[in-house]
Amino acid sequence: MQPERIEFPTDYPIKVVARDEAVLRVQIEAVFVRHFGPQPADRISERRSAQGRFTSLTYVPRVEHEGQLRALHAELVTLDGVMMVL
Repeated sequence: MQPERIEFPTDYPIKVVARDEAVLRVQIEAVFVRHFGPQPADRISERRSAQGRFTSLTYVPRVEHEGQLRALHAELVTLDGVMMVL
């Protein structure tokens, strides 16, 4: 059985787990803006870890094609302090 294919365009949740640092948060936001434009606040959620060392950011941008996801992922993983991109 083949995995289900994503049909574009679609609203696609993207989670970024990173160290809880203000500068890193700004860098992550800048990457999303470059790839998808400014995102409304209701399309972004943020949750800190219990110990406060990490933050999980979830964005739900409108994705037009798979290449956008690949390019976003490639740029996010280069940021020092980003632990995971899901």
